[in-house]
Amino acid sequence: MIKAFLKRYFEPQFIRFVLVAMLNTAFGLFVNYLFLFIFEHLLKLNHAYIVSNFIATIVSILFNFKTYGILVFKNKNNKLILRFLAVTTFTYLLNIGGIALLEHLGSHNNYLNLTIMAVPVGLLNYVLNSIFVYKKKARFFNFKRNKQTKE
Repeated sequence: MIKAFLKRYFEPQFIRFVLVAMLNTAFGLFVNYLFLFIFEHLLKLNHAYIVSNFIATIVSILFNFKTYGILVFKNKNNKLILRFLAVTTFTYLLNIGGIALLEHLGSHNNYLNLTIMAVPVGLLNYVLNSIFVYKKKARFFNFKRNKQTKE
């Protein structure tokens, strides 16, 4: 029932983007946790979160580039990496700015602020990657309705 609803009202590319975004988030957290464990517990490194986050960010950006390119936009062109990095950097800065703005407006719960910013930044990320990186139209909704005859 949910699958039928999604297929009927949302573009397949947008659905793939949302699913791949969830995969990428899980992968990024896994890599970050793995390196945090290695640097903090095995190597006893001070401020291990800085190194683990740096490595996880680089690995995640490369992983995201490949998964969005192949699974969402059906594109394997590695020459698009600089455009992808530009979009990623722009949306990262916008996200940080939005979180800072929410804090300035009185919301001092960074978990809530991060959650609030995730939706508009994620949608903007989809639009910018569609248009600027992969040169495709950013479609969200499928307005093709099945014509049913009334009996």
